[in-house]
Formats: sequence, C-alpha cells, structure tokens
Amino acid sequence: MGKRKSAKKVQKKERPKVMSKFDCPFCNHEGCIRIAIIKKAKLATVKCTTCGQDWATTVTALTEPIDVFCEWIDACEKKNQEAPSHGHGGASSSARPRDEDKDDEDEDEDDD
Repeated sequence: MGKRKSAKKVQKKERPKVMSKFDCPFCNHEGCIRIAIIKKAKLATVKCTTCGQDWATTVTALTEPIDVFCEWIDACEKKNQEAPSHGHGGASSSARPRDEDKDDEDEDEDDD
C-alpha cells in the first residue's frame, strides 16, 4: 500500500508596501515629511521636519498617508500653475503679432 499524497501549503502573495516616508519637494531632503492624520477631527497635516513647510487638508475614514501626500503635491502644482509667469526669455501674451504682409511688401519693392 502506498502513502497518501500530502497537500502543499498555500503560500500567501506578498502585498506591495505603501510608502510611509516621503521626500520634500521644496528642500529635496529624503524621508523628512511627516504626515499626521486625526480621523476623529477629519484632518491631516503634512510637515517637513527640515524646512518647516506645512499643509493641512480634510480627510475621510479611508484616507492613507500616501493619499494626503499626493493631494499636497497636486495642490503645490496647481498653485505653481496659477502663479503668473514674468516673461523671462519668452514672448509675452500682450505682444502684438508681427505684421507679415508689411515684410512681404518691402521685399516686392526691391524687385522692381
């Protein structure tokens, strides 16, 4: 008589870990961002321990630190896009378009 075949143990798949340490986009230090979530008050704060930059937002019961950090980055990008550019090296929006017909007329006069 033979032995029964033993069943293999089920191995759990490793879940990817969510980041918990974040880099500051202002001072570029690694792992210096601290995120505090107060679920009872529905409030989250982001603070850089190096440069002191801080930000606060409202949260839900499902909000994780990575969500708060991404919201902060999005808010920073939105603020940067709203800031008026001061025309360093580029054409300003109030500049008059070049009158191309006038240039063509000058070239035609030289041909006569």
